[in-house]
This record gives sequence, structure tokens and C-alpha cells, in this order.
Amino acid sequence: MSYRRVLVAVAQAPDSIKLVEKAIAIVRPYQGEITLLTLCNEADLCSSFAGSMLGSLRELIHEEANLFLEQLRSQADYPISRTIICNGELADGVIYACNESPMDLVICGNHCEGFLKRILNSATHIIDKTHTDVLIVPL
Repeated sequence: MSYRRVLVAVAQAPDSIKLVEKAIAIVRPYQGEITLLTLCNEADLCSSFAGSMLGSLRELIHEEANLFLEQLRSQADYPISRTIICNGELADGVIYACNESPMDLVICGNHCEGFLKRILNSATHIIDKTHTDVLIVPL
């Protein structure tokens, strides 16, 4: 099976480059495309702020996410076709991205045991809704 369209779900963390490198190794032989997706959990951060401050904080959070994705793009030794910033849950963001542009493979990272349960639940949901292979990479 050749994976030509790969979606990489990255956390805004330094070790996310490992996921990008894994995607590059998978798509390079086929000149495939890589899309990066990250989440902006602005609801968690903004819930305690009042009205007028929300807009500025929301813009700042999205700007930081965009800068992070651009930094990953510049570190990659392969062209990144597209970047996506989503709000909410990982599975919902991945499903949205796969519905917008069908993918052959979704790559996610795993940091710890508690997160593993969440990511496995998300992976099951992603597979059910998109019929896409999911690769979980230990970080």
C-alpha cells in the first residue's frame, strides 16, 4: 500500500517534528502530499475572560498555532502541502480535514498512558468515520 496523502496531527510541542519526519519517510518514495493539523483549544483558555478580551486572545492563540505550523514547515526536509488549525477535539478536527480532502493515512503522536486511551478512542472514531488508516507514533 502506498500512502500518497498523509495528514499529520501535531501538538504544539517540540517533539512534533518526529511525526513530520515519519510522514516524510512514508510519502517521499511516492512524491506524496503532507498536511499538518493542529488544535487550538481556545475555549479552555478563553472561558475565564470577559467579552472584549476574547477577540484579542483568540487571535493571539491562532497566531501562535500558525507560527508553530510554519516553524514545522520550515524544519521539514519536504514540502508541506497544507496546514490546518482546528478547534475542539482531535477526532473531530481530523474527520473534518479528511472530509475536506480525502487522506490515505493519519499520523498521531502518543505522549503518555492516559493520553493513549484518548488517542485510541480518537483513532477508533477516525477510522469509523473516514475509513482511513491511522498510525500512532510513540513520542
